[in-house]
Amino acid sequence: MGDGKLRVLLNASAVPSRPAGAGIYTLELAGALRRRNDVDVVVAGPFEGCEVASPARGPAVRSAWEQTALPAEMKRRGIDVYHGAHFSTPLFAGRPTVATVHDLTFYRLPRRYGSLRRNYYRALARTAARADRIIVPSRAVAADVETYLGRGADRVRVVAEAPRCGLGAASPEAVEEIARRLCIEHPYLVVLGTAEPGKRAVDAVRAMALLRDGGVTAQLVLAGNAGPLSDALEREAQRLGVDDRVVFAGYIRDEDLSPLLTGAVALLFPSLYEGFGLPPLEAMACGTPVVASDAPAMNEVLGGAARLVPVRDPEALAASARGLLESPSAREEWAARGREHVAQFSWERAAAETVEVYREVAA
Repeated sequence: MGDGKLRVLLNASAVPSRPAGAGIYTLELAGALRRRNDVDVVVAGPFEGCEVASPARGPAVRSAWEQTALPAEMKRRGIDVYHGAHFSTPLFAGRPTVATVHDLTFYRLPRRYGSLRRNYYRALARTAARADRIIVPSRAVAADVETYLGRGADRVRVVAEAPRCGLGAASPEAVEEIARRLCIEHPYLVVLGTAEPGKRAVDAVRAMALLRDGGVTAQLVLAGNAGPLSDALEREAQRLGVDDRVVFAGYIRDEDLSPLLTGAVALLFPSLYEGFGLPPLEAMACGTPVVASDAPAMNEVLGGAARLVPVRDPEALAASARGLLESPSAREEWAARGREHVAQFSWERAAAETVEVYREVAA
């Protein structure tokens, strides 16, 4: 730190080839930190552009590397502060440490995970609990860190996330192109992140049956990495007789996200629990209204800018979606609320607040 700049190692080794959630956070934060002139960021990860190459052979190999080889690499590079962007913190880092805890769903909703995955994430969380400071995206996660990891306000700092840079309303031509490519018919509703039970995409499928029974014509686009629920969701759509109204779009590339969201009448986000809930903010950035469950941390992050409905309530989800499908003025009102609300969030702000955390531990 002889030149006045903090030298920080950002551990991005957990970012997958198809990033979502925590992966988007890591990439966007790294970019925002690199645009600052008061911090020198060294990124460790398995993708192009990382100054330190990490192994890409699975969690066990990566964890061993983080605990053994990474501390030696930090010493060699003169690192001032270590930041684990996805929980992991070396036991013997040899310098001040910061860890980001995105959520503790594996404690709150343990049945959402298989035993191996659940135990792996809990082990990661225990490494994060050793950090000098823990960054969380919401007050809801801060409360969980105190409950499940025994770390209070003196160690925890809330830093809000933001939609990925450059995301905004797409052109009508781009909207029609993605609709043709994915065989989507207007009007449609969209759900992002359908792979896990806690996302409750099944409630959106059931809401489609209720909309059909009420005489409303629309499609539902389920977008996200294929997961253990894909077959079950298809079977439920068939059982309810709405399989012709449900489009399984799979993983959505970054360049396709904006037109997909822009063309939707609304984003449905019926998740049981989120650490932050990035998809609703990304929809708002595209001018798309949001119907989300009234659950942590959505009620905290979304404020009065989204229609909130009770969890596990397809009828409420259908009623709220119907209001937007049948009333263009209501859709525009909620779109305007969303655009105003999402303007409060930026990666520049997140980076500035993160650097303040680095300064705390470095001091």
